[in-house]
Amino acid sequence: MIQNIIKRVKNIRKQKYISKRSDLKFAFIGIGSHSINNLYPIINYFRLDLKYIVTNSKKNADLVDRNFSNSIGTNDLDKVLADDEVSGIFICADPSAHFNLVKKSLQANKHTFVEKPPCTNVKELESLIETERVSKGSCLVGFQKQYAPGYTLIKNKTNGQCSYNYRFVLGMYPEGDPVLDLFSHPLSLIVFLFGAVRSSNISVTSSKGNLTVFLQLTHNNDTLGSIELSTDYSWKNAKEHLIINTKKGIYEIKDTDELIFFQKEKSIFKVPKEKVFNTQNASIILKQRNNFNPILENNQLYSSGYFSEIENFVKICNSENSINNSSLSSCQSLFTLINAIKKEIKRV
Repeated sequence: MIQNIIKRVKNIRKQKYISKRSDLKFAFIGIGSHSINNLYPIINYFRLDLKYIVTNSKKNADLVDRNFSNSIGTNDLDKVLADDEVSGIFICADPSAHFNLVKKSLQANKHTFVEKPPCTNVKELESLIETERVSKGSCLVGFQKQYAPGYTLIKNKTNGQCSYNYRFVLGMYPEGDPVLDLFSHPLSLIVFLFGAVRSSNISVTSSKGNLTVFLQLTHNNDTLGSIELSTDYSWKNAKEHLIINTKKGIYEIKDTDELIFFQKEKSIFKVPKEKVFNTQNASIILKQRNNFNPILENNQLYSSGYFSEIENFVKICNSENSINNSSLSSCQSLFTLINAIKKEIKRV
């Protein structure tokens, strides 16, 4: 009987996956390393009908046309935007091109997914927000950590005043703008978790092409935060580490893989019990990626939030109940911070 129940549950799960598909058609602008390694596998998992793959060059478009049997390779974006069959556009191109691509896509009334950053400054962001307001399409920005299970759980559990320390450190980045291309990601996450920033104190150091930014932030709900963002470390030893101090305890998350809660010990007449009774530090693992069991929830694309962000974008295109944790309007506080950091960089 137990074996029959197990088989039935597995079959129900299997049928749910087999029958899950979207009848809509999509287009993808870009076919770089990030697209191939992180976004295309999830699009394939959902079995989305990718009618077009758009590239800059005709040569690459012809290669796509020849080797992607279910998609049309093209470098003619206008043809794609004029196709009424296409409901959603994925944009993952050079960041400097995102603003114009998003604007054209929204003007064509297409739902638009764009990798971060969606634009380069506050003025461009305001222009995109206005374009979206009069468009039949909507935009989701690919700040995937805002869909990561660990961070969404933290947001629900720390909805109130607290303090935090956040480090996002990696290696040299000569190929682009580190503030826009790299630091926009952690800064957007901080705004998502703790709300808009009321005041900031920013310090910048630069050495041999490396950039380090220290921020002391006060959010509108009086949450206090200390942040280090740097390209003066190493890509092989890159780290992302967030510690949040609340009244009940301390949350610690590392690289979206592990979320731990450390419960605070009570005190007796303001004397910590842990110093008197030598108690063990009680910790609870709230989320942890298991490398041994290769199921969806243990895949890094899932724990990092890529899966859920694309799932929600598809729901938006299908007019289903969805969550947009990274709308264009939610980026306003982020770009205010970016503007302040760039001013400080120019000053030094």
